[in-house]
Amino acid sequence: MENLSNRLVKKSIEAFVMGIEIYNKPTIHYRIEGFSFFAINAWELMLKAELLNQGKSIYYKDDSDRTLSVSNVIAKIYTDKNTRIRLNLEKIIDLRNISTHYITEDYEVKYAPLF
Repeated sequence: MENLSNRLVKKSIEAFVMGIEIYNKPTIHYRIEGFSFFAINAWELMLKAELLNQGKSIYYKDDSDRTLSVSNVIAKIYTDKNTRIRLNLEKIIDLRNISTHYITEDYEVKYAPLF
């Protein structure tokens, strides 16, 4: 059986490809939001694979059935809070969270440069 790290990377690639496919379809009205869902999922899976490759756990200490959240994983990999990639990922996470729980305005002009 393939190891977990490799499986996470393969799933990460698939998630990112799905995000790009959605982003490149101009007829989809919520393509920015859809891209944010898949892009953040892809980053989360990829960073969890990196933690595993570093010999670190991807599970909560008090619950071995739950994996760390994307924000936890980002903080573990990018320890400097001012790292440009961390700041960009946090902005995309904000968009994803708003899109999940509320109606967003058309943020293409604001978020497209992050993508």
